[in-house]
Amino acid sequence: MLVNMRYTEHLVLSGIVNGAFLFILYMTFHIDVFRAELIVPLLMTFYIFSILPDIDHQKSHASGILNLFLIYLFGSSAFDFYNTFNPFDLAKIIIAIAIFIVHAKYSENSYLHRKFPHTFTFGIVACLLLYFLANSILVCMVGAISFFTHILSDGYVIRAIEKDRTLWRLVGSKITAIKNKIPKRKGF
Repeated sequence: MLVNMRYTEHLVLSGIVNGAFLFILYMTFHIDVFRAELIVPLLMTFYIFSILPDIDHQKSHASGILNLFLIYLFGSSAFDFYNTFNPFDLAKIIIAIAIFIVHAKYSENSYLHRKFPHTFTFGIVACLLLYFLANSILVCMVGAISFFTHILSDGYVIRAIEKDRTLWRLVGSKITAIKNKIPKRKGF
């Protein structure tokens, strides 16, 4: 059964599950999550990953945050490019515009919006990117828990698995087709 939850409900549920997880880590391994270098990344990750699957809905809180970030990225990069003519700033401007256009075309204004961001494949890719950015397994685990809690609370676990199976079958068939087009060398 699909459930339509508001972002605040996702945050509360994810907060409870992550709080229990971090409490168990503290009691078992004495990991102090209130250290300054951990608390900010943990809170940001918890917040973003708790609502991340809803980024495919135009009016979701996650889409609003993305749009604010893109406006900031565009504005700051345009200002820097105007002052320094750095090509890296121009690239950031182009990336911000491209992400905005893709998001506007991809996202829907419907409660039937659950697409690729509501799959475990998307969650894994997001967690890998998070690990690359944060370089912390603990932060990555909080992201994974937050993401899974969102999918679970939406009642979307079985459908997410089915979508992942379909996606990976498609990827597998495309890889096989590409491999079959490559001429085989004799003698190797």
